[in-house]
Parts: sequence; structure tokens; C-alpha cells
Amino acid sequence: MSYANLLPEDTLVITIAINGYGFLYQRNIASQRRYAQRNHYHYQAVTRPYYSPLGMEVAWLKLHLIRYALLSGYKQVLFVDADAYIQPQCPPLSEAVQDGYSIYAARGYSDRVNSGVLLLLSSPESIAFLDRVISMRDKAIPDSDDVGWGENGHVIHCLKDEPSFFELSNKWNNNSDPGLADYIRHFSAGPLRQRYQFSRPAKALFICLKLANGIRRRLAAHDLNVTVELDKLAQQCLTTYPQLNHTHR
Repeated sequence: MSYANLLPEDTLVITIAINGYGFLYQRNIASQRRYAQRNHYHYQAVTRPYYSPLGMEVAWLKLHLIRYALLSGYKQVLFVDADAYIQPQCPPLSEAVQDGYSIYAARGYSDRVNSGVLLLLSSPESIAFLDRVISMRDKAIPDSDDVGWGENGHVIHCLKDEPSFFELSNKWNNNSDPGLADYIRHFSAGPLRQRYQFSRPAKALFICLKLANGIRRRLAAHDLNVTVELDKLAQQCLTTYPQLNHTHR
């Protein structure tokens, strides 16, 4: 795909903030929406359902929704974690894209790829990469790649031999350096987490919702099948947010 032929409206910026994280990171989500508006991209914050039994494994959902959006007609998708703030000086995505590459990410504070910011262009290679990572969800990966939960370790593992991958500057996903003139500041588990200021009402609402969700999980009398729950959740999100389909933008 030639980037010269890509129109702004063919771009989707997306975050996932279900299980109450939409309340907790309202300021970040607003910054992401402003970035999309400045560049005339489509933006979608996936904040519902307010409860999923998947807990932290909801992180896998990003791969399913990115894949669907690309297959529906979007030419590029930028995924940004809800705990990431897009700075006013963040340039358009055309400044990140390089000829011959369709998968983009930066290293985090652990010196491994951090999947909290992912940029994928529509290509057979990017779809094949997503399929590969998703298909490996139940498979073990080397300890050197594993992060303990979610999809990040599998992304790290699969990008090691991916020729379509281009490593971005950590300006595009800074979760380690408070003094960096970054584009996206990521308040993930790491050196910057303590620097994020939660509003008291949002934090109180999040805690209440988290407690309620914890009770619901304990009352569930069955073993959780993550793959089945992920498929159900993805379908629910696609029904709730038809804008994830390019034809509904």
C-alpha cells in the first residue's frame, strides 16, 4: 500500500477502557480524541461493557479489534492504551510510517516492545501477524518474552522475526522518561505510573465498579474459558461500536 494514497478518514485511532477504566483515564481518552480530531482521523474509545470476567486478559481484545478494523476497510489503525496520553505536539502518523513496513511499535522501560501503542497498516503481512499472535494465545513463549499476563509477551515474541516490523522511537510510547519531549506518554506499570494524577471522583467510581466486578467473578460457578470469552467480547464490542467497521465511519 502506498502511504501517499491514504486519506485521513481511512485511519482509526482506538483505545479499550472497559471494566471501569474509561472512568479512571478520562483525561487520557480526551487527549486521544483531540489528536484524532486534529488530524481528521476516526476515533473510538471502547468503554463498554462495564464488566468482563476476563479481567486483565481483556488486553487480548485489542488484537481482535485491530484486525477487524483493518479487514473492514481502514487503511491504518493506531491502538493506544487508555493509560496513555497523547501530547498536543504529537505529529500525524505519516511521520512515523516508513516505506516497506506495516507494523510499528516502540520499546518500553523493560527494553522490550511495549504493545500499549501499536500502529498497523493494512497489508497481508499485518493481518498474518495478528493471526499468528492470536493463534498463539494458549501456547507457551520463552521466559525472556513473557510479561506474566495479557498479549504483550506474545507480541514481543512474534515481532522478533517479523520483517514488516519497524521499531519506533520511544517518543511514540514513553513509559520511562519523565523528561523526554515525547509524543505519547504512557502511564503503564513502570517509572511513570506514580506521576499520573487520578481525579478523586473517577477513582472512587472505578474502585466501586472494581469491587462489584470482583463479586460477580466470585459468584460465577464455572471455569473461565478465555478464548471463548474473548470471542464473545469481541462480537459484543463490534455490535456496540459499529464505527469499528470502516463502512460505518
